[in-house]
Amino acid sequence: MIKMVRKYFKRFEIKYPISMGERDRLVGYLRGFMNPDKYIQLNLDYEIRSLYFDSPQRKAYYEKVNGVKYRKKLRIRYYPNSKQGGQDYIFIEIKRKINENVSKARILVPARHVFQIIDGNSKIASELYQKSSITDRNILEEIWYLKKRFNLKPVCAISYKRQALTGIFEKNFRVTFDTNLRVSRTNFDLLQFSAERSKLIIPQTQCVMEVKFNNIIPKWAIKIVQANNCVQQKISKFASGVKTVSYCLL
Repeated sequence: MIKMVRKYFKRFEIKYPISMGERDRLVGYLRGFMNPDKYIQLNLDYEIRSLYFDSPQRKAYYEKVNGVKYRKKLRIRYYPNSKQGGQDYIFIEIKRKINENVSKARILVPARHVFQIIDGNSKIASELYQKSSITDRNILEEIWYLKKRFNLKPVCAISYKRQALTGIFEKNFRVTFDTNLRVSRTNFDLLQFSAERSKLIIPQTQCVMEVKFNNIIPKWAIKIVQANNCVQQKISKFASGVKTVSYCLL
């Protein structure tokens, strides 16, 4: 039997390109109001690997670069070193975005079945659908609709290290720092992502800071960001990754 965990959430996300030195300084200030994310290990960061899907016409990519107000994309996401019962699991996610407002619907499935489930025509996918709730079926149906309607296929895999902080009192307020962003257009096995078969998306001296919140940003956080002269910029790991592999032979 396939274990499936569903999770929905909506939030705002604001991104800032910063240097590693600025990251260290900001973390020092923020630690007065925030604690390390529960997923952080002793080395204070963890890896995230994502595989993005797009149409042959690069619909998702061009919607992003052209600034389409409402857009969505399909991806799968894997967190190394997060086995359950000795087994690797992967999230299948539908990410929707309206400006900085982000919503996601995702399901957690065994890594060995993820492509069969996304395809939708396998016995595994059929059995999962029959055992699912109406809500979960709606998610699966949308995944299969997007896959078939736009002929979605994997286009790039992206890996990065994340350091995350959560508000001590504002539990839904998070600040993340992503570094060592790498992309591959050939290595789509997230369990075996290799730095040797990937390219850097941004220099290793750079970092992407994301401020994530449900309704409002705490005043103390606004003051810290402004005091450090952080400049908001629309940054897409997916679009940057696609652009990188379009000009690099991996």
